[in-house]
Amino acid sequence: MSLNKLALFCSLAIVAGCAADTNIAGTYQPSCVAFEGNTIVLAEKKFTWDKFTDEVIVDNDRNKVDPFPGFPVRGTYVVEDDIVRLTTDVGELAARLYLVRRPGQVYLLTADEFESWQKNGEVPKCALLLAAGG
Repeated sequence: MSLNKLALFCSLAIVAGCAADTNIAGTYQPSCVAFEGNTIVLAEKKFTWDKFTDEVIVDNDRNKVDPFPGFPVRGTYVVEDDIVRLTTDVGELAARLYLVRRPGQVYLLTADEFESWQKNGEVPKCALLLAAGG
């Protein structure tokens, strides 16, 4: 292989890798009307994972209690094939999630959801879906 062809091949491989990553960047939220759940934002190799609920919990002094201590979680993400690894800013693995692409849709599934999808071919109810427009 000539040096020019090798350089072109390497350039295309880098561009293809970057393009694949930008196709998954954006905000993932439940694909149904949810009163509690998760949101994950993937952008520029960084993630923010937050939880939400409409339930309000108060302590004995009527102070609002944080229902999800430790959230939001932030860090970096790496995509290998269709596996997304979220690593916190302190170096701990926060999650290993699976990308599932359907026509016009990209889902981020947990291991249990991915296993269910593999068994029956249907995306589980309320799975995290990439919001329109990323």
